[in-house]
Amino acid sequence: MKGLGQVFKAVASAMVGVGKKEDLIKDFERTEKQGPWAYIIVGLVMTVIFIVLVMTVVKFALS
Repeated sequence: MKGLGQVFKAVASAMVGVGKKEDLIKDFERTEKQGPWAYIIVGLVMTVIFIVLVMTVVKFALS
């Protein structure tokens, strides 16, 4: 479960545009060992959540 939490942290920091170089190096090492699929899936899920959140806020603001 710690690995999944690290993936969420890495994707969230990438979406915001902040992060440490050391964490980036660890992420690349993990990707080389395990493959990129965890990052791709978490990235897609977080993107969908972000879009739904923005749409909900806009609908609420316009009502």
